[in-house]
Amino acid sequence: MLPLKHSLLKRLSLGLVCAYCAGLTCTTYLAQQAFSANQLVTFEQASKNGLQRAWFAQARVDPARNQVARWTLSENELFALTTTSTVHAMNAETGKTRWIAQVGNPNYPSDGPVTNSNRVALLNGSTLYLLDRGDGHVLWTREVGDAAVTAPVLSETFAYVALTSGRIEGFPLDSPTGDSWQYQSVGRIFHSPAATGQFVAWPTDRGYLYVGNADQRRVFFRIETAEDIIAAPAEWGSLFFVASLDGCLYCYDGLTGNQRWRYSTGLPIISKPVVVDNKVFVASEMPALHAVDATTGNRLWTVEGAVKFVAQGAQHLYAADRYGNLLIVDKETGGIAGQLSTGDGVFPIVNEQSDRIFLVSDTGLVQCLHEIGANEPTLYRKMATEEEAEKPAPAEGQPDGEAAPAAGEETTEDPFGNEPAPAEDDNPFDDF
Repeated sequence: MLPLKHSLLKRLSLGLVCAYCAGLTCTTYLAQQAFSANQLVTFEQASKNGLQRAWFAQARVDPARNQVARWTLSENELFALTTTSTVHAMNAETGKTRWIAQVGNPNYPSDGPVTNSNRVALLNGSTLYLLDRGDGHVLWTREVGDAAVTAPVLSETFAYVALTSGRIEGFPLDSPTGDSWQYQSVGRIFHSPAATGQFVAWPTDRGYLYVGNADQRRVFFRIETAEDIIAAPAEWGSLFFVASLDGCLYCYDGLTGNQRWRYSTGLPIISKPVVVDNKVFVASEMPALHAVDATTGNRLWTVEGAVKFVAQGAQHLYAADRYGNLLIVDKETGGIAGQLSTGDGVFPIVNEQSDRIFLVSDTGLVQCLHEIGANEPTLYRKMATEEEAEKPAPAEGQPDGEAAPAAGEETTEDPFGNEPAPAEDDNPFDDF
């Protein structure tokens, strides 16, 4: 009888442990629901500021194991990357889940995701993953040559990865085993390159901006500023906008390398400029958000206390303060017309693509707001496609930018001298 009694006791104990764990998991889940509900902007709060909450959703996050490390907005889709390398793709206009994919090793650090018109890429450890944007399945993987600095970037034909050594690697998207293109720049790279339909550009901490062809293995020229550049550049058509620690915002012609204008904020700039509707928005360290005419470089207005641009609607522009609160700004004068307090742990993401306001949290909650009556989104820029690919070459001779020789399959030395490089009405909380 003793063995049988002992077996029953073991089973009873195991059952109690399982029940306790299940109850703990349920309690954690309910606690997350309650916490996320407290983070929601109410209809009353939104309407007082001329806004309405279009939808809210919950990315698939296990609160006991992970959180959202990064949110990425790409035209009509919103992507959440968790700390265990799960990618959750949502429709940016409805919040509905499109697909969820576990990519790589959940114990390795990941960065991304980034997109082009039909692909998604991210780094997991030292491995670059390319996914199909339609359903999230992995197309291929490639090992990068060194420790990567930050997220990759995609053109329509290449994936670019910036390495700690200052080297840029380019991997052809249509060839899982094709030779990578390598280019050694001077200085360290702290931010992802910027890719457009025509160009790829990346800054270094030596104050250089390199500009190359996004879809061919060629660097056109480099541009030098007075201080280090630690923020990614922005583009608008053929123009590049570069923010420097010298407190200046520079505008360069991407075809010639000529400086078009320079705007001084008076204080260092460490964040990427944003371009919307012929205006450049850049935040200095005061903090203050500066609005500048993209064509002339003339100052339009400045909002003190704003740390970043959030979105632009038909009625107002929206910015964020250092606490994540939403500032409602008059588009013409820069005067503050109102303020919307967000919940604890909630912050807005930058949207230069449309008039939608996205409030997110690392627990996976995302809310979409827009101005009352703006039922259809206003799009400010459209993603380039492979079919739109006429790419003009830069003019010969660059007065401001130094011309670079065409890069071959691999360039391991700096072509400009001997200086070496230093060694984001259904209840979404039920969908888990």
